[in-house]
Amino acid sequence: MAVGLLVGFALGCLVTAAILWRLTLSAAREAAGSAARAEAAAREAAATLTTADTGGSSVVPAPAVAKPAPAKAVPAKATTTRATTAKPGKANATKAKATRAKPATAKPTATAGPARPAIAARAAQQPEPKPEPAPEPAPGPKADRPPAPTIAEADLPRLRPATGPVDRRGPVPRRQAGERFHFSGQCDSDEETEYEFPIEWPKGPLLAVAQIEVSTNSYLSIRPMTRTHDRIESHSSLIYLSSFDKRKGVRTVLTHDFTHLSVNSRGVGEWSVRLYSPDEVDELTGTTEGYGSTVLAVRPDAPVECVAHVKSSSWYAEFFCACGQATDFFGRCECPVPPGLPDSPTLRGGESGEALRTLLFPRAGVLKLRTDKPSDPWRLTVRPYTGKPGTR
Repeated sequence: MAVGLLVGFALGCLVTAAILWRLTLSAAREAAGSAARAEAAAREAAATLTTADTGGSSVVPAPAVAKPAPAKAVPAKATTTRATTAKPGKANATKAKATRAKPATAKPTATAGPARPAIAARAAQQPEPKPEPAPEPAPGPKADRPPAPTIAEADLPRLRPATGPVDRRGPVPRRQAGERFHFSGQCDSDEETEYEFPIEWPKGPLLAVAQIEVSTNSYLSIRPMTRTHDRIESHSSLIYLSSFDKRKGVRTVLTHDFTHLSVNSRGVGEWSVRLYSPDEVDELTGTTEGYGSTVLAVRPDAPVECVAHVKSSSWYAEFFCACGQATDFFGRCECPVPPGLPDSPTLRGGESGEALRTLLFPRAGVLKLRTDKPSDPWRLTVRPYTGKPGTR
């Protein structure tokens, strides 16, 4: 009887121990599942914090640990469960707290969570960078037309070109009966011929202005001569015309050093030489503009400067004293130089192309300007001479 009770009691203890073991195993598995879920929640929170700190940048979270499938608890009897529920519940809570604390404290430290607020604080303390100025627009392409001239450019001296025919010459004039100081003739020989005649001077002036007109189908030239008992000299041609020109005219100066005019010709042609006194030609005063060769009178009997601005392939300007004497190589006559002027005043000048030259006239006389073409422009400006340093 006693043995049966002992055996029954032992079996009851074994059954109770088995039930307790199974309940303990179920509580452990449930605690492990809760720990895995807590670790996954901590990782999601860390990923969310990282995304917020990086301004919404894309951050790939670490792969979650696969959660173990929780074991299904075997239902126990009501009496046994009620007697043993308190102990497994305390053990489960203690294990869950311990497991939950480890990932919650270690994970944020590994993902540099606490360092983000420090970086943000340092960035907040730094001053905001100033906006860079907008770059200047690149210059556009240059215009095809030239830039507008500046005030200084507009003030530079320039000559106006001829706007129309300036050399409309009619027929060669012929000497009328009783007309003085006018010489004319015709040529009709196919051979080269020469005709020479003495110059009849107008009364009063010691020099004359000659207006020469010629035409030919072959060749014709007129040159001055000096022919006296003790001196014979041929001077440079006053005009030269070939068959290519057909018709030509020039205004020039004759001095009393010339005694005769020589006409050389070949073929059919005509010529005319008319003399004028300096009082019959235009006076050079202020600023005068024109075209082609010309002669102008300089009437002030006091030193004056003349600024000659001429544009021609070949031009030449020269002053002749009213005394009518032949000038030397420097353009001077035998008249004395007035006080206050250089010993050798500039009486002549020329150039090939456009140029500006300043001449100095010591007294009254005439200015002869020769250009290559009748359409070549010029501007002459005369002003009183005020003296310059270095003059006597």
